[in-house]
Amino acid sequence: MKRIRDLSTGAVTIETTDSLRQAARELAGDNIGSLIVCDYRGCVGIVTERDLTRAIADEVDLDTTTVEEYMTESPIEVDRNAAIGDAIAKMNEYEVRHLVVTEDGNDVVGVVSMRDIFGLLGTGWPEL
Repeated sequence: MKRIRDLSTGAVTIETTDSLRQAARELAGDNIGSLIVCDYRGCVGIVTERDLTRAIADEVDLDTTTVEEYMTESPIEVDRNAAIGDAIAKMNEYEVRHLVVTEDGNDVVGVVSMRDIFGLLGTGWPEL
């Protein structure tokens, strides 16, 4: 049975005080769909392509609006030892495309996305 640890990518982080334009540059430069948001307290949220789309629709200034203003606080998490099927169920239940991957319930070790799961499914239909 495949586990999240078999798919998860390392977390790319950004600071709460960074601009949305910087977030967009990071997403585009790394060809990813989400960034883990951190500050002095640790990891406090996630900012995704969807959040940037919302900011653009709101016509905010991407250079002066901070990541903190558009991030999702307390993102949905999944343990790195969970089954892939559990991640799919969480994505469906909470209508999200990215899950923060944790180890031992608190240490952030990565992100798993729908794209990661689709990539796995594209190689056949393994036991999830």
